Amino acid sequence: MVTPQKQRKGSGIDFVFPDTSSGAAVNSEVAVSPEATGASPAARPAARTGVGLLSAQIFESHKLEGEIRDLKVQVERLGAERGAQLMDPRTIAPSRWANRHPDAFVGKAFGDLKAEIADAGRNVQPIKVRPLSAPRGEGEAIRYEVVYGHRRHRACLELGLPVLVVVEDLDDAQLFVEMERENRGRENLSAWEQGRMYLHALEEGLFSSNIKLAAAIGRDPSDVGKATRIAKLPQELTGAFASPLQIQFQWVTDLERALREHPDAVLAAARVLGARGVKPEAAEVFRSLTACLRGEGVGSSHPPRTVELGSGKTASIRVDARGRTTIQLSAGALSAAKLDALEVALKRLVG
Repeated sequence: MVTPQKQRKGSGIDFVFPDTSSGAAVNSEVAVSPEATGASPAARPAARTGVGLLSAQIFESHKLEGEIRDLKVQVERLGAERGAQLMDPRTIAPSRWANRHPDAFVGKAFGDLKAEIADAGRNVQPIKVRPLSAPRGEGEAIRYEVVYGHRRHRACLELGLPVLVVVEDLDDAQLFVEMERENRGRENLSAWEQGRMYLHALEEGLFSSNIKLAAAIGRDPSDVGKATRIAKLPQELTGAFASPLQIQFQWVTDLERALREHPDAVLAAARVLGARGVKPEAAEVFRSLTACLRGEGVGSSHPPRTVELGSGKTASIRVDARGRTTIQLSAGALSAAKLDALEVALKRLVG
């Protein structure tokens, strides 16, 4: 049998001090608690005792401290990555990890980008920059470094327009990863540009191996390996192309094999192609440099040439090592009605 606890003296009693602001006399009243009268506990007013007030103050104090901590975190985050703002492009330098070949800043694609920015009055999509640890340049005018958006930065610089930027303080590894990921989602970097970027990071010790670099940027190690192999091709060979940006991933194995099996002949053919004022199409250059792999000999005394026919139409003329001549016209360059005229012209030319 459970013995009821003896009620302690003074339990169930609240002391209420009436408002004295009106000048009324201070009288102490004894109020019987709801438990003593059988009233619902929910109806009991909040305690006004010193202990209750102290507890509430402590609770509110801890809550305020938590809110202050949250605000500090937000301020630090906003300080690290401030919202988009317009900035003088002359205060921003290209990154030392920049992966764009000079050819990326000329031609139709870059011209279209400049026209779009000029029309809008600024770059609509912000670039990202990081603050330099110490300003540099004449008058220490350069205070930021591009993380990504080198083409947009260059376009604004050439147009004399302010560039829209987001500022974030990053270390080299973080910068490299963000630059690589962002550029892959935009105007695709060529295989050669990717390879040069990866080689630079590896040579500078930013990553200790292809595998760790690939893991950091979320790519397959074989893709990183192919890109670096393209970047390691001799300059004489890459110079055979109108631009190294034209070299494709799937060509590197055959180019390496041709160099390994016939190095002197392949490099000699590459030098001939590189000396030409008007370069053949990239596919023609690749076929000429790798002819030995198809039993066609190596190179030719007559390297491939491309003839501009106007209105975007071209003709490719190639003579292989066996003296066979191939003429390939672009689609739509010759109508069926002109085939007879072509036949007559060929007979007159070689007859």
